[in-house]
Amino acid sequence: MVKVVIDITHPPFGHENTFAGLYVATAALSKGFDVTVILRADGVYTGRKGQIEPMKNINQPPTEDQVNDVIELAGRVVIDKNALEMRGIAPDELIDDIEILDTTKIHDIILDHGEKIIAF
Repeated sequence: MVKVVIDITHPPFGHENTFAGLYVATAALSKGFDVTVILRADGVYTGRKGQIEPMKNINQPPTEDQVNDVIELAGRVVIDKNALEMRGIAPDELIDDIEILDTTKIHDIILDHGEKIIAF
């Protein structure tokens, strides 16, 4: 089985990167790949639950549904603890089933699980 790491470092809105990264993750999962999505830097905003629809103004859907799709398709979503703390995001603000890991553990995932790595 192909192991894929999707590394998202951009915020969910204002760039297409996050939307594209999550789309690639769900597509890879539908093909039977083993997928881990990593949310780092401003990508941690993607993991916030309760995203609302002001994005209709910029023609982008909230990414919360896409993150849930990845999880429902048996993908793994992890988020950088240090990036959360730097941005003042509390663990209870996150979408259920996202794993909070420190930077060292995230680097281990990239080294051990990153047969294919795609950065967004």
